[in-house]
Amino acid sequence: MDITKSYIVQCITAAANNLRLSSEKIETVAILRERITSCTNILDEIKKFKKTTELSKLGIKLSDIFNYVENGKLDFLKVSENFREHSHLLVRELNHVLDITTPTVMKSIFQRFYDETINIDLTKRGTLEPEFRIEKKEVEFPKRSHADELKEALIFDELNKEEGFNFESYEEKVLRPIKEIDSFLNKVLKYNYTESEITNCIKKMNENAQLSQKVGFDIISNMHKIFADGLESINQKKIAPSVNTIDSLRACLIVIVAVIRGKEVDITNYLTRAENFGKMIKSNKREL
Repeated sequence: MDITKSYIVQCITAAANNLRLSSEKIETVAILRERITSCTNILDEIKKFKKTTELSKLGIKLSDIFNYVENGKLDFLKVSENFREHSHLLVRELNHVLDITTPTVMKSIFQRFYDETINIDLTKRGTLEPEFRIEKKEVEFPKRSHADELKEALIFDELNKEEGFNFESYEEKVLRPIKEIDSFLNKVLKYNYTESEITNCIKKMNENAQLSQKVGFDIISNMHKIFADGLESINQKKIAPSVNTIDSLRACLIVIVAVIRGKEVDITNYLTRAENFGKMIKSNKREL
């Protein structure tokens, strides 16, 4: 393994060691490390990370580390100090990745990488001479049809859409209303709100639920949906805005902020409470 790849893998390992990981998350880290270890071109791999929603912010950090090692900035007299700094910088982003992925999701992401590589390789054959393509067809390498060209155009269009995703913009849009909504919960507890206020809040949370779902952040999307459904149930008098209800709604907000910001805290209790609240809403109980 070359020094750059080895350095990056060890940074990821050190970052993971600073997190409290379940067996599932340990498996996800192992899949991530194996992918980087076995890749033939670490720079191309990092570029793919940066174009993938779930791995984009981690990819940016890995790119910084790659540039540090490759551009002659590796000072062996300070390597331990710099290594600790780099691994520490990965903790937040790695934690975020582990919160929004599973081993199955991670394998699916890397399978997409493989599929995209195959499709890109197919486009190169379009520049070959017709006679050569015919020869390839005889050994089961089909020449590109018009349908293939349309398929490839669609693939690259999707890649361009991924490149256009800006996590910072998404983060700002989702987190901006949280503080105001949290304050609004105090008004809900006291029945001191208008129909317009609660309707607008429900609409905003549903919009951000759809946005989160679209970019693949299922946990964040689910928390928004549960929150919106909870407020809707209160508005329709299906559940009472008790202290327990408000605390459960607030748990949804805590999970949203913690996951997006990559907070290094255990949110299991908040996540469990929010999910149980979601189940309760569906059963139309009066109280928690």
